[in-house]
Amino acid sequence: MTKMNIFIKIQEMSIDTKYRGKKDRIMAYLKSDFRYSPAIPRPFIFELNGPPHSGKTTAIVELDKFLRRHGFRVLRPQESGEAIRHINRSAPVYNIRTGLYTLAHLLDHIHNHNYDIVIYDRGIFDSYCWMLYWAEKNKINQKQLDTIRDFFLMNFWSNEIDRAYFLVCDPQKSRKRESNTSISEKLDTTNVETVKLYRKAYKKLSRKFPQLKLIDTGNLNKKEVAETVALDILNVMEKRAKKKH
Repeated sequence: MTKMNIFIKIQEMSIDTKYRGKKDRIMAYLKSDFRYSPAIPRPFIFELNGPPHSGKTTAIVELDKFLRRHGFRVLRPQESGEAIRHINRSAPVYNIRTGLYTLAHLLDHIHNHNYDIVIYDRGIFDSYCWMLYWAEKNKINQKQLDTIRDFFLMNFWSNEIDRAYFLVCDPQKSRKRESNTSISEKLDTTNVETVKLYRKAYKKLSRKFPQLKLIDTGNLNKKEVAETVALDILNVMEKRAKKKH
């Protein structure tokens, strides 16, 4: 076959045939089959929920440092309330929107292998707690409450959460913690109600969702809260790792 015939033959090839070799070499470099293989475990997913000054945010900061110092790749997404500031907090739609923000990130992180551990400051279970709050304020009815609960806690994503912590604290102790750090005299006035709601939500959900864990932080200092959660997280991860093998 002459060079001209070979050239014509190549020209007649489809683009798929022409670049198959190139594609194979590029894919081999990217290790695409390996990177997206279902054999690679998803990241461990944790969420810490609770009213203000229950100790969850401080615990997350310390957990992040602790786990990274021990070699884990940790992601600490922005808290939904910090991200969603353009919607008034005085209506249910605010907590629906913060829940959707978290859910969208959760779905991405479940299928992302860039991190070993993802820790949320308020997660999808937090959304249900706030819906209980709005139901008691008669801002949503029972049917709306059930619909929102069923959506946010659908097993497609709730089953992917390894542990969801409900951190609660006596309201008086919580207000004292806030007054010790706040530069404003205007303190949070919803703590009494929300502590009750987190306990109520835990009671309602814990039978169906065994990954829930309630921790009363009232008699714990910041370090003890972080250590309590850290030890439990390590146990949860070890248990899942043993199942894999």
